[in-house]
Amino acid sequence: METSKPTFIMTTICLNFSYLHFKEKSAQQSELQLYQYGFSKFKSGEWPDLNFEKDNSAQTIVVVNHTVEQLFAIAYGAGTPINQQQTIIHVKNTYRLQEIMCYKLFVPQQQITNFYTIMQQNLNLEFPDYKITIELIDNEKYMIITDTSS
Repeated sequence: METSKPTFIMTTICLNFSYLHFKEKSAQQSELQLYQYGFSKFKSGEWPDLNFEKDNSAQTIVVVNHTVEQLFAIAYGAGTPINQQQTIIHVKNTYRLQEIMCYKLFVPQQQITNFYTIMQQNLNLEFPDYKITIELIDNEKYMIITDTSS
């Protein structure tokens, strides 16, 4: 007899949402100050969503079903995502930039000032084939995406 196991399914969904990476800010500090992040593929049945949570102890961003290009726009916009009209793409294959992903970043209070820098570093580690530069053109911020081999 086959039975449904909602707890197992929910655990599997949560585990599939992200694999977490930990990095210690400084070995000499008495408090353990870690940030956690994870990427996962498209989540079926979920609408694209972007949520920020901030309190006195931490800041978290949860991005569900956004393209890799949109993730870069959030990270390099540093709080004000760069819109698609201000994105210049010079890559051989745009397929990976259009891949739909989920991302979560948790940053403790001690590292909140580095929140978007950490997000940029996470993206650069996950997608090393791309180089992102920001340029001001006519007083507007443009994000330029090129292949790292260029």
